Amino acid sequence: MAACATTPRSQCEAPYRAELRAVEADLQDTAQDLGRGYRLVPTRSRHGVHHCVTRAGFVRLCTEEDGEAMFDKRPISRAAETAKLAALQAEQKRLEAAIAACQAKFPQ
Repeated sequence: MAACATTPRSQCEAPYRAELRAVEADLQDTAQDLGRGYRLVPTRSRHGVHHCVTRAGFVRLCTEEDGEAMFDKRPISRAAETAKLAALQAEQKRLEAAIAACQAKFPQ
């Protein structure tokens, strides 16, 4: 039963870890958009040729008959995406520092 109880350290870290997961997902998406040079957004139209993403992360052409989630390409502003990436990296460092502070405050 004691193993199920939350510790002060885990209570301290939990909100930072949850936010860190979201920031890391945004970092990955932003880096992919910068690498590709465009953003993929869910398509509004089911007709015609669109883009699908393979499990390996490759973008390929597809149609509704393929039965996969379809996307359209949208241009990005490299400057804006680079600034977003820098802001996300700074936020990642801030959250990691907050987690380290929790670990220092509540050693196990």
